[in-house]
Amino acid sequence: MENQASKKKIHYAWYILVVCFLMNMTVHVLVMQVASLYMVPMYQELEVPRVMLSLQSVLMAVGAVLTAPFWGKMYKKYDARVVLTICTAMTALCTIGRGFMPNMVSILVLAAVKGVFFTGNTVLPNSILLTAWFKKRRGFAVSTASLGISVGGVIFSPIVERLISSMGWRMSDKIVGLIMLAVMIPCTIFIVRSTPADKNLQPLGADEPVGEQAAAKKPAPVGFTLAEARRSPAFYIFMLSIFAMTFATGAALQLPAYLTDIGYGSAVAAKVLSAYMAVAIGGKLLLGYIIDRFGEKIGSIYICVVGVLAFLCFIMAGNKTFIYLLIVLYGLASGITSVLPALLTSKIFGTRDYGPIYGTVVSVNRFGGVIGTVLVSLLFDITGDYSIIWPLCAICMAATLVAIVYCMNDSEKKMKAAKTAV
Repeated sequence: MENQASKKKIHYAWYILVVCFLMNMTVHVLVMQVASLYMVPMYQELEVPRVMLSLQSVLMAVGAVLTAPFWGKMYKKYDARVVLTICTAMTALCTIGRGFMPNMVSILVLAAVKGVFFTGNTVLPNSILLTAWFKKRRGFAVSTASLGISVGGVIFSPIVERLISSMGWRMSDKIVGLIMLAVMIPCTIFIVRSTPADKNLQPLGADEPVGEQAAAKKPAPVGFTLAEARRSPAFYIFMLSIFAMTFATGAALQLPAYLTDIGYGSAVAAKVLSAYMAVAIGGKLLLGYIIDRFGEKIGSIYICVVGVLAFLCFIMAGNKTFIYLLIVLYGLASGITSVLPALLTSKIFGTRDYGPIYGTVVSVNRFGGVIGTVLVSLLFDITGDYSIIWPLCAICMAATLVAIVYCMNDSEKKMKAAKTAV
């Protein structure tokens, strides 16, 4: 009876997944997804060029590029509860602090600080925690956590818009920061644990004993150290694949502007965006299922092919038929940057130095997104249209697939060689 009760007990990994979901739903959404809602009211009050307001996101991205590897090492060295609590608290306090800033210079300085600590939130700790806690169903876990972004966008976008319109952007910042603190700080302190061994457990799906035996028999990490990975050409090819995929998805943020420019109008563009985000919910879960069922290589082939087809639909979006195909295909491809990198990092390089290696991945991820957004705007200013941009994005998706397959094949050979040597 006691054995049956232990089997029916909910594995602690599911509580970690709930925290990761909430982290995306609150911190990620309230920092990133609703940022555009502040653009006009801040512009009207501060009377500065909009490009100055856009520098906030650029500075946050720079903070991510510079500090993501550092945070990866911190999560490996220190208790995740401590690191994540500090990063969450500082991100929230910076959000609150912006409501008190008197001018654009102070706002930009605060944005740079916020970018440093926001990097230690959401994407990086989510992947580190879920990789540690899930041996099986890892694809489902990562894709489910990423759904927090979609759910949070649906919940908080109208709430934040109402707060801004009724109380002003400064008061909205203060309330949003308090929401982050109220929801996440109790979770990081009382629920988060770095590894299953901290709870005398094994990762979900590991065929190992539980209790004190599990703590004593902590599985040895496999794979490469960061130093070993850096000596391999596959490491840099993988980083190029991350850059290529995030460059393309960063460019795709211009979709509403593109549809408006080719004659659909802002109302239709907004509907297309909403429809694509709805499809994205199922798309992320589908990607997680495919990876769990068929493996990372098949999942990568699937998502990259869908991505190429999606950008071909971007090119032909003047035809309404391709608008519907665009919504479906790009929605299905949405998990390529939020789900795939975390799973590929552990598959290609193992878990021995996962935090530091994935920190580098996050750094390249953010850099690619910024470059994609900025370069698209620059190309549009030069050419006056998007004719060069979408074919370039399709090529990036195809190149991503080639690079990923090469890296996975290279990793499989090296892992087999290492096992043979042992």
